[in-house]
Amino acid sequence: MQQDSGPAADLKIDQKAFLVAAKRALGAGGSRLTWDQFAARLGVEPRAMKTYRMPAESSDFRTIPRLLVEKIEALVADALKATATSGAESGEDREGTVWRPRGDPMNALPASLAALVMRQGRQVFMGGGATMVSGVDRLWSGVAGLGDEDRRAMALVSRARLTLGLRDVGAEIHELLAHCTKPLGEWLPVPSVTDGGLATVCLIDAEDRMPTLEAEELARGFAGMTGLLEEQVFAAFQDSLSKQSAKDADDYYTQVRTFVVRNPVVTRKHLLKFLAGLPSAVWVCVEQQFYEPLPGALAAGETTTLCSHCNNVMTRSRGALHCTTAACAAEHGASRGLTLPAADLFRLNRPLRKYWLEPGIDELRLAERLAARGHTVRMYPNRDTVDLDLGEGGKVGIDLKAYSSPELLGERLRRRPGGLMTYKTPWLVIPDWLARRVPNYVDRVSACLEGSPIRALTLADAVEELSHA
Repeated sequence: MQQDSGPAADLKIDQKAFLVAAKRALGAGGSRLTWDQFAARLGVEPRAMKTYRMPAESSDFRTIPRLLVEKIEALVADALKATATSGAESGEDREGTVWRPRGDPMNALPASLAALVMRQGRQVFMGGGATMVSGVDRLWSGVAGLGDEDRRAMALVSRARLTLGLRDVGAEIHELLAHCTKPLGEWLPVPSVTDGGLATVCLIDAEDRMPTLEAEELARGFAGMTGLLEEQVFAAFQDSLSKQSAKDADDYYTQVRTFVVRNPVVTRKHLLKFLAGLPSAVWVCVEQQFYEPLPGALAAGETTTLCSHCNNVMTRSRGALHCTTAACAAEHGASRGLTLPAADLFRLNRPLRKYWLEPGIDELRLAERLAARGHTVRMYPNRDTVDLDLGEGGKVGIDLKAYSSPELLGERLRRRPGGLMTYKTPWLVIPDWLARRVPNYVDRVSACLEGSPIRALTLADAVEELSHA
């Protein structure tokens, strides 16, 4: 799956205009900000701010990091809230603007709840001073605890549940977050969930206890929310690649991404053997930021059993081993591989398991099937313009995505098609296991993409059609 890098990527051409508009908004009602004052307010170096304002084709151009985009959006939202109160029920339906719900506040419930999940995820996983979710700020200036938006989201959940005659689960944050590991349709069957195609969506991954892709997508347009956890890792990786030539950077990107998908758990010896072929800057980034020692909780005594298909950890549940990669387990079921000393193993970190490993299982499956039919397949060309294509100059560009809600995926691609639009024949490929699991998946996502050149089809259908091309 193409790693969705959010507004920072979407603004690559127009990010100077984005910064100009933000600077103007923050200076409204007072003296105009200089660029140096604007940079100081954001906590970035003036010279870094200058690279963000360079033309996209300049060698000095740098994409605004996602976390900085989010910070700018939050500051602008606060400034707008302080200077204007009108138009609370209006908003432009385009990326980069603050989305405000129309009419019944219950329509905002899924996005509001997703934004709550994302904020709590940021506190816990990004080292923002919080190691636990708490309902009371420990310090006046501390970031831990619940803000006004959090409490409003919790109140909406309480109102919805009580209106349906169900027990209130929105009054206590820990209980609410526990429910967010379940499909929304099971515990929050309100019209904005059931009619919006969100019944199968879980906002928190039950295995990793972190926000799902669907939660991120739902929260993206809500109150300036963008992404969160992966930015630190991906920004460092892209920075290490920026020191290479364009061709070498593309090659190293593909090598690294393919390696980590094939090796979510790896011995140090195997990892060092792979790293030996990389430039030192890339080597250091992968070694220090991509992998972590295998948690003791995943070891069965002193050893760990890996899946024979994807090489991820197998854990025991109800007396049997199962693979912890959802895409692999859905397609293959349990299949024991090597059993290795746990002390020798390193595991891919949380963000990369979410953004690279899970979709990568099906991306490699598709690439292998096409290669077996005689096609020349490029994985992640030009550092992830699409997930794969059929060689330089080829017409077909393919993104593979596995959102549990076809409506949410269709809306996301309608607004932000990304690198697919650089190909004459853009395809959205859905894993076969997901198409079997969700009724009429391809038809439903295609309906959302009506008028778009993007065509949706299953992995099996994509292989079959290209085999006769």
